Amino acid sequence: MRFPDAVTVLRPSGADAYGNPGSGAHSPAGTFAGFLSGEAVYGPPDADVQRGDRLAIGADVYDVEGDPRRLRSPSKTVMTRVSVRLRRR
Repeated sequence: MRFPDAVTVLRPSGADAYGNPGSGAHSPAGTFAGFLSGEAVYGPPDADVQRGDRLAIGADVYDVEGDPRRLRSPSKTVMTRVSVRLRRR
């Protein structure tokens, strides 16, 4: 399966100004090859994406909605599906 988009995972690092853990500034945590389709990003089964991450694809940044899921396609290819929402600027 071809994954044409470079996806950068942005993960919260530390606490915010109020001391809430996991809600500080987002820093790059890795990249993977994937593709955006509607409100979902698909990637390889070993894509390191977690709830609360953001995904950067090109000039756009998306919030991860819920937990990533592992899917098996009809061709038995396993991939990761992440529901996303475009982040407003």
